[in-house]
Order: sequence, then structure tokens, then C-alpha cells
Amino acid sequence: MFEMEKGSMEEVLLHLQNIGLQLNEYEKSNAVIPVKSYKELLEFSINIARRTNDVSETIDEIIGDLESSV
Repeated sequence: MFEMEKGSMEEVLLHLQNIGLQLNEYEKSNAVIPVKSYKELLEFSINIARRTNDVSETIDEIIGDLESSV
């Protein structure tokens, strides 16, 4: 396995993938999926959205700085 920064996008995606795999396995043998699994998936998805927004804002700021210095 490879090293990843805690709280990084890679870590979040890995957790989402693991939750998805667990849900797939659970679905094969059970008709009901616990709310906790959906809650975890939702929390990670929200985290991804927030981090994506933060990165987008940073990129916009860098582009703005570059454009104003030209």
C-alpha cells in the first residue's frame, strides 16, 4: 500500500471506495442497509465537495494574482 496524507483527497476517495465495496457485499446477503453506512458515505462526500471547493478557490486566487501582475 502507498502512503497518503491524512485528510487528503486520496484518503477520502479510498474511504469512499471501501464503503462502496462493503455496501456491495452487504447488499448480496441483506435486503436492508444500515443508515450508518449511508451517513458515513454522505459525510465523506461532503468532505470531498468542501475540499474541491477549497482547491478551486485557491486556483482562482492564483490565476487572479497572475493576471493582475501581467
